[in-house]
Amino acid sequence: MSDIENIDPFLGAISNTRNDSDSEEELEAEQHSETRSARPTVAINYQYKPGVKTHYCCQIDKEIHTEGTVILITNAQKTSDDSGSSFITYTVKVGEEEVKRRYSEFESLRKSLMRLYPTLIVPPIPEKHSFADYATLQGKAKEDVAIIEKRKRMLQSFLNRVSNHPQLSNEHVFHKFLETGVSWNDVLKSRLLSSLPKNILQGSPANLSSSHPSSASSSPTSSTVQQTVLPNPNTSQPLKNPDPRFIDSEAYTNKFAYHISQNLEKTNKRTWKRLNDLSNDYAELGAIYNGFSLNEHGELANAIEKVGQAVDSSFMATGSLTSSLEAEFSEPLQEYSQFAQVIKQVLKYRHLKHLQMELTAETLEKQKFNLEVLEKSEQESKRLEEALAKDRGIQDTSIQSTQSNLDGESNENTIGENGHHHEHSQNGDSLTITKSHQKRRSGSKLFSVLSHTIHGIMDVDPEATRRNSIGKTRESIIQLEEAKVTTAEDLKNISASIQEDLDRFQRQKIRDLRDMLLNYAKNHVTWCKKNLSSWEEAKIEVKNVQI
Repeated sequence: MSDIENIDPFLGAISNTRNDSDSEEELEAEQHSETRSARPTVAINYQYKPGVKTHYCCQIDKEIHTEGTVILITNAQKTSDDSGSSFITYTVKVGEEEVKRRYSEFESLRKSLMRLYPTLIVPPIPEKHSFADYATLQGKAKEDVAIIEKRKRMLQSFLNRVSNHPQLSNEHVFHKFLETGVSWNDVLKSRLLSSLPKNILQGSPANLSSSHPSSASSSPTSSTVQQTVLPNPNTSQPLKNPDPRFIDSEAYTNKFAYHISQNLEKTNKRTWKRLNDLSNDYAELGAIYNGFSLNEHGELANAIEKVGQAVDSSFMATGSLTSSLEAEFSEPLQEYSQFAQVIKQVLKYRHLKHLQMELTAETLEKQKFNLEVLEKSEQESKRLEEALAKDRGIQDTSIQSTQSNLDGESNENTIGENGHHHEHSQNGDSLTITKSHQKRRSGSKLFSVLSHTIHGIMDVDPEATRRNSIGKTRESIIQLEEAKVTTAEDLKNISASIQEDLDRFQRQKIRDLRDMLLNYAKNHVTWCKKNLSSWEEAKIEVKNVQI
């Protein structure tokens, strides 16, 4: 059996085998399953085993690859810069290393990783909020603390997800972010990041480039192919020959994003809000019961007080439930809603690279056709020139023969004439030649002016222009052929890299969703047990009331 299984993440594994002894109910259920199995599926390689790293580029690299190491954000505090603007700094701790980073630095780290590794699923960070969002009103100080604590947890999750990624964890830019005493602005200005192409389509991803042995970097697609040769495709353009694997991946990602953001996350937010409101109502109700018990006496007062205590216990248990669900279920759910958008961006990048390859091949074919047309025109021009040259040779021979005959006849006539007539003829010819010469000079000047004007409008030498076009077209074809090979190789490597990281993400997602659902169940069990215990005690006290 292959180690690749097709799994619908919302339906579970579906068996394709059937025994003759299956019941009608089982056959009907299987047919229903087969109908549902037409939905997008995802291939998962369960035989994958991460390699063990033995060489490290720095102490941070060694620290984060040590088993059991967890990156912690231990503190968050308000800080002001020289200009007086306020922001929150987060204290990041890795082993003995400790460094303070602000949100904008987390954001720039993630953007840098995305530019270096456009084929990888870079973990998301929480959405940005200004400091004014935290402290708009003094009465919401507790909410501000809760928001900051939530951001701490989600930024910590981001760092640990990067640290656990088989490729991102090796990036020295990430190590510099965690290193004490390193100026992040200096890292951003380093040659590695500053030399990245502004358009990621004009370079090869860092993890697919062998030009930077110590730290991955995005390299030019080709040293000889000018970036202007590569087209910049539009996302709205469809592919002529799409890869079925990635069509399925796009369909599955869209479906996954819809399930998470439009269904599960929205419903979970409503449920969490109602539980939070219920907790507040329990707090108010408990105080009412406790006040009511002061108006009664004896066993009834004790019973009412015990009910009030049970309500207070429910208030505490429900508050604990909402806090646990937010940290262990809602926040990971929010992360996966963001992950879906990240995957869309990765697949969009591959789509554009595929489209770039197709457009390069299409442009190459057009240039080859143009070259063929130009070469045919050149051959036709040469053929016409040869034919005209041949005709001119024949005409020159004929003219020379005719002129020779005329000269002979003229000489005979001249010998037979008298001297007076000969002298008169010479004077007449001289006058005719002088007038003809003057007319030619006048016409020559006019022709020169017209020729100069026409040459300024029309191509002086169409043959030279055509030959120049042929040379440029041939040069363009050479570049495009190289670009076609390079983009095809890039697309092959990009597709393999994306598929590998999609497999890794799918394994991670299964583990995370399993843990999230277990935490969801455990928190509800704990909540129910606490409520059951307090209400059992209240029940005993109420039964003691004598009627």
